[in-house]
Amino acid sequence: MNATPKDIMTAKLFLNAVFPVMQVLLDDDPKLHAAFQNVTAVIQFGAKDGDSMLACHLLFNCGQVAVVQGPADHPDLTLTFPTVAKMNTLLRGGLALPSIQGARHVGLLIHFLSLLMGLMLMSPKQRPKDPAKQHLKVKMSLYMITRALSQYNKLGDPDMREFCLRQPDRIYQFTVEEKDDPASIACYLRIKAGQTKSGHGIYTRRAPFVHFRFLSVKGAMAVLLKDIEFVKAVEQGYVETIGSPEYSCYLNDYMSILQSMLT
Repeated sequence: MNATPKDIMTAKLFLNAVFPVMQVLLDDDPKLHAAFQNVTAVIQFGAKDGDSMLACHLLFNCGQVAVVQGPADHPDLTLTFPTVAKMNTLLRGGLALPSIQGARHVGLLIHFLSLLMGLMLMSPKQRPKDPAKQHLKVKMSLYMITRALSQYNKLGDPDMREFCLRQPDRIYQFTVEEKDDPASIACYLRIKAGQTKSGHGIYTRRAPFVHFRFLSVKGAMAVLLKDIEFVKAVEQGYVETIGSPEYSCYLNDYMSILQSMLT
């Protein structure tokens, strides 16, 4: 039985937008950083969809990871789910088991499962108390959501396509302040005549059309976890939106749609 269009869209968002956030974990999580320092391997991750396969493969090279869409020629380790829906279930934090080829690489499998578990820090169920973990959660979440917004357009969602087509060349900038650093965490989404691109840091070649300025990591956590509605968060000083209030609300609506799909 083939996957539904919604299951396919969700799976592609996981593989295209969530998996690249693994690099943040490899850079910023001390245990995972140490675990992958000397790892050179190819891991395929995907699901069967009727007679076809929906998959990506991850190229690990001494602390760096590149996510390549599509199956690998000769992976060291392969994790395959019987359906796309079951793969999505696991990636949302539920229970689903893949078949594993290459399980003789026990150490590699254990490291990779730890990395997958690390992505669960973005789940709304995860509410870390440690400031370093809070910072990591917010960084991962914002990097993921800006990339997911871009991918949602590239994957052809009709409403998102229409939203992007009517914009000439606009930057949606996200920053989080921490310890006197106004851009301790920073990322952006660029929309230009239907084309989209996400990136890390401050976009310097054009002033932002909308700037989502979170005034603290804790404030960003409250908004991302939906402990407070976005409009009230603005009113109470958790986040400042500089620029078009209409388009900031539009983008926030798409962010909410994506978060509901991926969590």
